[in-house]
Amino acid sequence: MNDSIVLFVALPLFLSFFPLLEKINHNIKLGKAASVVYFAVSFIMLFIYAPGIFSGKEYISVVGGWTDIVGISQTLDGFSWFGFLLMFTVSFFSMMYSFSENTYSSSFYFFFLVLHAGMAGMLLASDLFNLFVFLEITGICAYVMIAWKKKEKALFASFKYLMLSSLGISIFLLGVFIIYSNTGSLRFDILADYYKAENPHSLSTVFAVSALIAGIGVRTAFIPYTWLPDAHAYAPHPVSAVLSGVVIKISFIAVCKLIMLLDLFEARIFLLWMGSAISLIGVIRALTQTDFKVLLAWHSVSQMGYVFAGFGSGTVYGITGSVFHALSHALFKSLLFLSVSLVIIMTGERSIKKVTGIGKKLPLAAFLFTVAALSIAGVPPFTGYASKKLILAGLKNYPAAYWILIFSSVGTFASFTKLSLIFRGKMSKGIAEGIIPVNKKSFFYGYAGMSFLAALCLAAGICGRFIAEKTAFLVTGEFNNFYSINLWNDPFEYVKTLLTAAAGFVLYRFVMSRKGQKLQHYLKNIRLSFDSQLVLLICGFMAISLFIYKI
Repeated sequence: MNDSIVLFVALPLFLSFFPLLEKINHNIKLGKAASVVYFAVSFIMLFIYAPGIFSGKEYISVVGGWTDIVGISQTLDGFSWFGFLLMFTVSFFSMMYSFSENTYSSSFYFFFLVLHAGMAGMLLASDLFNLFVFLEITGICAYVMIAWKKKEKALFASFKYLMLSSLGISIFLLGVFIIYSNTGSLRFDILADYYKAENPHSLSTVFAVSALIAGIGVRTAFIPYTWLPDAHAYAPHPVSAVLSGVVIKISFIAVCKLIMLLDLFEARIFLLWMGSAISLIGVIRALTQTDFKVLLAWHSVSQMGYVFAGFGSGTVYGITGSVFHALSHALFKSLLFLSVSLVIIMTGERSIKKVTGIGKKLPLAAFLFTVAALSIAGVPPFTGYASKKLILAGLKNYPAAYWILIFSSVGTFASFTKLSLIFRGKMSKGIAEGIIPVNKKSFFYGYAGMSFLAALCLAAGICGRFIAEKTAFLVTGEFNNFYSINLWNDPFEYVKTLLTAAAGFVLYRFVMSRKGQKLQHYLKNIRLSFDSQLVLLICGFMAISLFIYKI
């Protein structure tokens, strides 16, 4: 079984050639079929490996029969298995959505499959060079898919992502060069031995490790996060769901594995405060938006802030909640993107100013949006409640970070009360009078995929303690009993949720008032130039170095 893990990478690469056959003969429709086969086989493989993974086993394979010193070594451990589960689930339902749109050529499914090969390689990589290769494969496919519609904003978003990612990967390669020049190897285990054996706070070591974290951090959107809103907002609808739900999570897992491998306490502290800050910045920026998808994209920034802060706490509750929230966010954010994108498809509009009260015409979309909105707001019994509670429990020793996340939760309630205007309340004049026609096209596969995601949002919340215990085992390799934290039996938590919701509603009323509108206009006009974003990336790299160097 060890050698079979290479199929996680080889299978999508092999199947990606089948969509290209449509270029030769347009009567051959293999793009969608190849994608379905990929997910069917991948799910089967994932569950074949599950018994061994949950018994603490790791599967290691060296491609081509070489020794692990010179060969391409791949490792499937618990954290990687978790990443595959997240990736296959969200991507499969996003693919179903693309079937209903039915506007994508065979080339789209080619890049879709190669993108997943790149992410699979990142999850399995056991050395820095192969991590670099698969980071680049993933990035190139993401650039192309963001700009797929060839619209002006999408092209610029793709270009910005390309430039920032290229600078980030260049910084990553500097770290790779230093590590290789000092050790003669790029394997993770040798890197760990080198870091522990040498002075971990020597300038050379700090620079190398900081470069690795900062390089991947660009893809994870904590250094800098500014490329994410445009890239996620203007990408094709199923691509937005995959980018927000999967791609940044796989990069997050790569960063976490590196930090845990080297036991970088200082880097965790950096993530704690950076995560807390961007959770609040993201939600403030989201409150100023009227474009459906831009608002959701800024919430991807905010919710990833929760994930970083939880992991940065270094506690069992915090780390478990962080990884659990990565799964929760993948489920509810992909559902949010897909449900509001359906409104864009049906009306051709994407602004709250033009589309309100459409829930009467699209009741199922309204229901699915409501499930996702309650999940991201952390309302029980949905999944966001369980994962956020674990993160907050892990931050009790960091009261400032704890309260920043509470304020972010208030802003989340407010912004989704605002976004829900799409479906609730008085129908906008354009919709009511037929000026903006509502398309009644069949959307069976899209609705089916979104319905499964909604069911998972509820199931993951109800089974919160079970998922937390399994997640803790997959990430740390140790069983942790979470019965000491009452997910459902603590009345204070329900009161706190009600108070947060009430405060969120008050904030929503202010945001919609005349003074609030003026403040929104002022905040919305505060933009970072592209040059400033490049500088911000360098500053983030320097900040990580300073944290690790303990200055």
